[in-house]
Amino acid sequence: MAALAGVLRFATLDRQSFWLDELVTVSLVRKSFGDMVHAVPHSEATPYLYYVLAWPWARLFGSGEVGLRSLSALAGTATVVAAYGAGASLVSRRVGLIACGLVAVNPFLIWYSQEARAYALVTLFVAVGLWLFGRALAGARGALAGWALLAGLALATHYFAVFVVVPEAVWLVAQIPDRRRAVRAVLVPTLVLLAELPLLLGQRGNGESATQSAVLKRIVGVPKDLVVGFSFPGELFGSIIASLLVVSGLVLLATRTPARERVRALIPGTMAAFAIVVPIVLAGGGADYVTARNAIVAVVPGAVCLSAGYAANRAGLVAASALCVLSLAIALSVSLDAKYGRTDWRGLAEAIGPASAPRALVVTPDIDAALWRIYLPGVRELHDRPARVREIVVAGLATLGGFSAGAVKPPPATPRPSPPGFELVGARMTSTFALIRYRAAQPARVSVAKLAGLALVPGASALLVQRP
Repeated sequence: MAALAGVLRFATLDRQSFWLDELVTVSLVRKSFGDMVHAVPHSEATPYLYYVLAWPWARLFGSGEVGLRSLSALAGTATVVAAYGAGASLVSRRVGLIACGLVAVNPFLIWYSQEARAYALVTLFVAVGLWLFGRALAGARGALAGWALLAGLALATHYFAVFVVVPEAVWLVAQIPDRRRAVRAVLVPTLVLLAELPLLLGQRGNGESATQSAVLKRIVGVPKDLVVGFSFPGELFGSIIASLLVVSGLVLLATRTPARERVRALIPGTMAAFAIVVPIVLAGGGADYVTARNAIVAVVPGAVCLSAGYAANRAGLVAASALCVLSLAIALSVSLDAKYGRTDWRGLAEAIGPASAPRALVVTPDIDAALWRIYLPGVRELHDRPARVREIVVAGLATLGGFSAGAVKPPPATPRPSPPGFELVGARMTSTFALIRYRAAQPARVSVAKLAGLALVPGASALLVQRP
């Protein structure tokens, strides 16, 4: 199962371009270590640990798509093994095997195992921590200290790990006979969280871009996304089938699973529910950070709980197998179809090509020039001054935006009237971007207002210039 997980995560690492958040990661790890550490509080909404690990990783394996994403792919593959351990230690080996299979082919986990961000790493730490949590409850030597370490690592990777670590800590203190040992173990993640508090408070506004859509839409989307991922072919039908299979597992858990196993399975199930529900409650109080990717810490605990239902009888095994087959089909379709992938900045940059003369670029969505330079060297922001250029490139990208909306489409490649001195020389439409070119016989001045008027999506474009 781990081999299958590795193939699903590593084989298509370079099929998709870095998207905006990953470009931020690339820009960070290409800095000196000190400059990177200084920049994280201003550009990120997570603690330091992922970047501290990604910085030397990029120097060993490169900061391209394969090199940088391979850290997440490795973490995602290891999570499959940890899911088995969590299921086996908390419930049974049979449950561990089913959980291992569900995690191996889960489209949401595969997506974030192919993203150069902290999500796959925190999922690994949470999964290993859950494994050690189960071992600690069974009285295994060293398991409590191991849990304390993994809980601290999880919190040092992503703040939302707190919604799993807190229920674990409460349960350990309540259940372990040697309460002093349990309290000492809980002090480790507590101290980590307290040490991060100034950073957390300073980063409060950095995560707002992930919550720009209606909160009700995001709340409804979280459980769906955690099970089957974002957009994929036949999304409505696939989501309905997946929901029925999940419900069947929960029904079996409530009605067919032996009482002892049910109680033990409800421990990670409660953690998963806590990690999903509490952020929703906090959003009602004004602290709105509800997104599926933040709730990724709930996937492995939820899979263990669900697997206990599937393990109850033969019908459950059939349902689990059906969910695995459906998940595998979704994961493969998303990996191989560009219409369901990330924003194609790389493909657009290749289509634009190197500059042979001064040119202006009008690009939708808006992007900082420092990030765009990763794929298109030499670009810089066009400030409030006219540009003297020979070519104008107008482009628009299909953008998923982090929430399910069907196959993404770029804006129509509809040319606007050519600026004085320029003529339309080409318009191109692909499944991931639209591209329009205007050229002049000689370099000509173009005002900022005129360039903005060429945008395929008015008011949401970056105005840039590039020289040979």
